[in-house]
Amino acid sequence: MLNKLFHTFMILASLALPATSLTVQNTQPKVITVTAVNNSGKPMTAIYLSSPEQQSWGQNKLKVPAIGNRASVNFSPDLRDREGSEYNCIFDVSAEYADGKSARLYAVNLCQTPALNFN
Repeated sequence: MLNKLFHTFMILASLALPATSLTVQNTQPKVITVTAVNNSGKPMTAIYLSSPEQQSWGQNKLKVPAIGNRASVNFSPDLRDREGSEYNCIFDVSAEYADGKSARLYAVNLCQTPALNFN
């Protein structure tokens, strides 16, 4: 009797482990790196991201005052839960330049587009 109970417990415990590891894996934030390439001919002073449903831009993703023409910079967007989905990779992107002009890309899937080229 005790042997059967122990055997049943071991089977249930082994079945529960995969479910537990899947749950833990899904709660960890997904981190990706995106490269922005400046081919505009002028210094780029800021890169902003926003989810398409928002009306405002987030914080500047550049960690330096500016990147020059033909230079690139890496940044990691925040893919945490928005609108009830596990990860949201769709962003609007705005690049701003030293002359005050900007270039915008809309509804870009940053999980599938690891490099952004700004002309």
